[in-house]
Amino acid sequence: MSDVQIIKVPHTLRKAKLGNGPARLDPDVLKKAESAVVAMEQDFAGWAQQDLDTLDSALVRLRSGAETAADLGEIFRVALDMKGQGGSFGFRMITRVAGSLTDFLESRTAIGRIGIEAVAAHVAAMRAIMAQNVRDDGGLTGQALLAELQRLTEKAVAEKAG
Repeated sequence: MSDVQIIKVPHTLRKAKLGNGPARLDPDVLKKAESAVVAMEQDFAGWAQQDLDTLDSALVRLRSGAETAADLGEIFRVALDMKGQGGSFGFRMITRVAGSLTDFLESRTAIGRIGIEAVAAHVAAMRAIMAQNVRDDGGLTGQALLAELQRLTEKAVAEKAG
């Protein structure tokens, strides 16, 4: 005989989704969570400012010729945080611009001169978005901005490849 034991685990996901299972979400808890997010939204501008200052400091190091994988990693990490926070707090353009920056930097250990300017353009765009309190997708201007950032990052990738 074997020592195998079969355990049937109850499938409660469907019940939880329907709201009548043991994993049902308490409406009071949901309201408290929503209130906390609204309160944190007020803090986002300060957090974004700190993140942008961190990005500026890393850019100074990159422009000095002391580009390191650690600096690029820091820029990637901060941009990734901003990407997630922007969407959580209603700043969709921050999410899109920071997403463009993280897409560009992902898996890179060096970026070259044009790449540094691409990073700087992303940071400048995020500063402008926060200064203007742009909470939507930026309309036609936002689309043009994203297209220009994409063109610049493609040029940087071509520079590094060539």
